[in-house]
Amino acid sequence: MEESILNYFPINIQKKIYGQVENFTNLEEIRIRTNKPIILKYTFYEKIIDCIITYKEMIEIVQRICENSIYSYQNQICQGFITVKAGHRVGITGNAVIENGNVININYISSINFRIAREITGCSNKLLRYILNTNENTVYNTLIISPPGAGKTTILRDLVRNISNGITSINFDGITVGLVDERGEIAAS
Repeated sequence: MEESILNYFPINIQKKIYGQVENFTNLEEIRIRTNKPIILKYTFYEKIIDCIITYKEMIEIVQRICENSIYSYQNQICQGFITVKAGHRVGITGNAVIENGNVININYISSINFRIAREITGCSNKLLRYILNTNENTVYNTLIISPPGAGKTTILRDLVRNISNGITSINFDGITVGLVDERGEIAAS
C-alpha cells in the first residue's frame, strides 16, 4: 500500500502529509527539498503542503530510507536513487563527490523525490500484439522507450506477468521469463 511510504518520514511530517493526501491511488510522487515546502504530485496536478523540511529532517529521512546504514546503500546513492520496499524509487540530489570521473558520494543532500510504484494489471494489453508472435508462441525483441514518468516500469511489470502466465484469449501459452532487475523495481523486491 502506498501509505507505507510515509514510514520513511519523521512522525510529525507523516501526520502533515497524511492529513493533506487527497487520494493515495493517484499520488505519483512526494517531493522533499531542504527549506522548501513538500510537494505532492498527482496524475494531473500538484499540491503544496505547508511544511518546511529542515536539513536535520532531510538527513533523518535518508537514514530511514537506508535503514540507518547509509554506508551499505552507498552504491545506490552514487547512482542518484535508492529502491525501497515495494519497488518505490527515491531520487537523491546533493553535491556530488567525483573521483576519476565517477561519483563516489553525494554530500549535503538537498532534495529527495519518492516515486511511488504501483501495479496496473492489464496496462500492457494493447501492446501485446506488437510484442508477441502468437504463431510461434515467442516474444519479439522489444525496446521500450519513453520520457520519465510515462510508465515504462509499470508496463514492463505487466508484460512479464502476461508473458509468463499466458493469455488464453489470444492463444498464447505462458513461457519462462528471465528478468534482470538490478534496481529491484519490477519485482518490487
